[in-house]
Amino acid sequence: VQPVFHDVPALFLCNVGGVTAALSVRALRRRSNLLAAAAMVGAGYLVGALALGMAASWAVGAIGTVALLGTGQALVSAGFTYMLLPAAESLTHITTDITLLELSDPSRPLLRRLSLEAPGTYAHSVAMANLVEAACNRIGANGLLGRVGCYYHDIGKIRNPQYFVENQTRGNNPHDRLKPYQSAQIIRAHVTDGIALAREAALPDAVAAFIPEHHGTMEITYFLDRAIKSGDGGPPDPRDYTYPGPRPRSPETAITMLADSVEAALRVLEELTPQKIEEVIDHIVRSKLNGGQLDDVPMTLQQLEQVKQEFVRIIGGMYHSRIDYPESSGGITASWQAAERV
Repeated sequence: VQPVFHDVPALFLCNVGGVTAALSVRALRRRSNLLAAAAMVGAGYLVGALALGMAASWAVGAIGTVALLGTGQALVSAGFTYMLLPAAESLTHITTDITLLELSDPSRPLLRRLSLEAPGTYAHSVAMANLVEAACNRIGANGLLGRVGCYYHDIGKIRNPQYFVENQTRGNNPHDRLKPYQSAQIIRAHVTDGIALAREAALPDAVAAFIPEHHGTMEITYFLDRAIKSGDGGPPDPRDYTYPGPRPRSPETAITMLADSVEAALRVLEELTPQKIEEVIDHIVRSKLNGGQLDDVPMTLQQLEQVKQEFVRIIGGMYHSRIDYPESSGGITASWQAAERV
């Protein structure tokens, strides 16, 4: 009687190894993951060799040899995968988790410039990243992509950091010396400047998309309102006070748009209570929906509700109340004032 796999052992083993490899690298974030995948492929070859050996009455040594050769092939394949991954990403325009983790390194040139030249923007981006990653993971989107996209979403502010409120010192706002139209053009330009910087740094398309999409086609309402009230040169053209877009086209960029508005809004408010936080988040999400900014995003209303819940949870932890520590032990209380120097 002829064993069922007697004439096709190589094909069978290749199928076993290939399927095992495909299933073992679904999440690849560390180099150790490749070694773990190679070990799983080796185990797959061992199982396949045992099946063939039992069907074809192979010797124990032959089974061991096949399993050992399969494990060696898996290690060699893992090495080639690691070396060829950048080229494969470039050809397919697919951004892997390994690349995203590399881009999240604070010592990367763009992130280092952002932290040194626009520290307020950098702090804002890091705070946003925590919100976005948690919300993305809640609805099954790519949380790592959301985090890294937040790190780079405002890199265009490097060109004129002092014109953005988070980088200004108290009482020194250069917009006070400009006309609303000029201010709006500077604010608007941080999107095009960011795209240019992303292109120079060869950022993946998936990350660069956060730069224009997190503002979509929203109006720069503060300066548009100033232009309307000033009345200089007749009624302003709304197109001069609108971001170039496009609107968000992925859940990750849409959540970033929401987090950007929420994080900025909460900085303005005082005495934040859980109820006020929830009301602010609900208002911002509703305004984005009514303004059509989320029309191109593949998200359901249920997912938006989950995003809102995650925002409330994370922000509630960020703005929790703290106790007053005794001044006698070097602590700070709500009524603390600096002592006069003699």
